[in-house]
Amino acid sequence: MMKLRRILAFLAAVLCLTYAQLAQAVPQDSFHEKYRLVQVIVLSRHNIRAPFNGPDSSLSKTTDHAWHDFGVAAGELTPRGAQMEEYMGRYFRQYVDQEGLFAAEYLPEKNDIRFAANGFQRTIATAQNFAKGFLPGLDVGVDYRGDVGDADPTFLPGTAGHKEAFAAANRAEVEALGGSSKLLQDIVPGIKLAAKVLDRPETDTAEVTAAVDDELRISESFRPLMKACDALTLQYYELGADNAAFGHKLSFKEWQEIAAVKDLGIHLCRNVPTLSRALSRPLLSVIQEELNTRQRRFTFLCGHDINIASVMGAMEVKNTSLPETIEQESPIGCKIVVEEWEDRTGESFINLKLIYPKSDQLAKAEPLTAVNPPEAVPLHLQNIRANEDGLITMQDFQQRLTDAIVSDAELMGIHY
Repeated sequence: MMKLRRILAFLAAVLCLTYAQLAQAVPQDSFHEKYRLVQVIVLSRHNIRAPFNGPDSSLSKTTDHAWHDFGVAAGELTPRGAQMEEYMGRYFRQYVDQEGLFAAEYLPEKNDIRFAANGFQRTIATAQNFAKGFLPGLDVGVDYRGDVGDADPTFLPGTAGHKEAFAAANRAEVEALGGSSKLLQDIVPGIKLAAKVLDRPETDTAEVTAAVDDELRISESFRPLMKACDALTLQYYELGADNAAFGHKLSFKEWQEIAAVKDLGIHLCRNVPTLSRALSRPLLSVIQEELNTRQRRFTFLCGHDINIASVMGAMEVKNTSLPETIEQESPIGCKIVVEEWEDRTGESFINLKLIYPKSDQLAKAEPLTAVNPPEAVPLHLQNIRANEDGLITMQDFQQRLTDAIVSDAELMGIHY
């Protein structure tokens, strides 16, 4: 009898554990009693790539140290970048399945899912590897314009065609940030560190300018240092902190200071609103179109750091620090996630967040799972108040997109 009681107690414990696991898999909190997830749009930066300069280019002139061999051509997605993006796709699939976006054993139907990318190898390959994790075993096509290597103006539209008021607004907004001298002063710690790591004299910024008029302008003399700091940041992701700085041991904060040097231009793309709207208008239009495509359930758009920064600037995302990453502007592999939630009355709401692999997850090539998730930072918009559940109305979000699109279009003489 005692043995039977032990067996029954064991079975009861197993049943309780199984029930608890199921309860976790299907959220039962008050939020999920009120809302259901109906659509997700992801705007992604590509994952880890090789530096843009090979051993025979200007990058080799920035130091006598030997740069890491990334094993791929300049600017291409590395094997580690591909693996980390597959992990990210797998993580996203687990998340949307848990939230009930797809039924069990889901197979996509026509127009349910869209994958698109700028026409470069690193962006196309990032989308392909995300899809590999998100829809394992399926051959998912990635849309891109032209041949591989052709820039798509949706992602890289440039600023040509704007009226003089465009340049005047940009100049005023840069001055509001403190002007070129303040922008350079803010990254002096990184400039000093780079000189130490590269074993080179400290770069003299007396003649360096960072400005925006009809386009973004940073002195050519400063660009080699920016490229070197970019390469150091990428070495961190491939080699880890202890091996990436040519024998120098840097703290996490010091790595952030190195990354800030290479992100000077990206900082301007985020914080000069008129420029932000110009660089993001085509993508904002695509996001709006995707939201209005009723059959669409999941969209993945892959571009660059400039896309993340300019879209956040145009949407007027409040500034927030990004934990666990050495890149504070647009971390590599990061994603702006636009989630549409529907309440019981059929009204739609938007949840915004930035999801990115932590720097040390990249450096250690760690799988991204529910136990070891990527970082997720809520994004809040200026002058738009969220409801008690942290969501904003679809109407408010659509209006913010429209305002940004129309504002830039008017500076090109286009009237909606």
